[in-house]
Amino acid sequence: MDSPDLADPGLRRRRSSGGNAVVSISAKVDCGVRVLCALADAGGAMTAGQLAASQDLSHKYLEAILNDLRRGALLISKRGADGGYRLARPASEISLSDAIRPLVGTLAEVRGQQLEGMGYDGPAEHLGAAWVAVRTNLQTALDQVTIADIVSGALPEHLAGATCRPVD
Repeated sequence: MDSPDLADPGLRRRRSSGGNAVVSISAKVDCGVRVLCALADAGGAMTAGQLAASQDLSHKYLEAILNDLRRGALLISKRGADGGYRLARPASEISLSDAIRPLVGTLAEVRGQQLEGMGYDGPAEHLGAAWVAVRTNLQTALDQVTIADIVSGALPEHLAGATCRPVD
């Protein structure tokens, strides 16, 4: 007998891809961008505790993300009674690619290897160039969306019409 979730096609569609997604946004990136949005919306400093509570995140997990974002020059931290974290520059100057880079590094790899230097033979000889083109287009889209765009809900017009749909 099928388990109840397999019998319901709606639940089956909402299930994780099991790591086989074409583009996968890690929990770390998702949380990091949410934190940047929370700080942009607050317009000032927030403590790690306030950020953790506002985003329903574990304080310990959040600390690692905050450290990465601070090392990536996206956050400034200040100790003391009036301390906390704040954006290092205006939200309109922080793109999604700026947010992703200190959290995960490269945007695209093949089998854990950098795309440059990937060698293919025979009919797939030019596949490496195709993977680089995919990464370049992804980078271009991520460069065009800022934290301010996300907070305001005003995505760039040519990107705003994109819809989320399952991949067949």
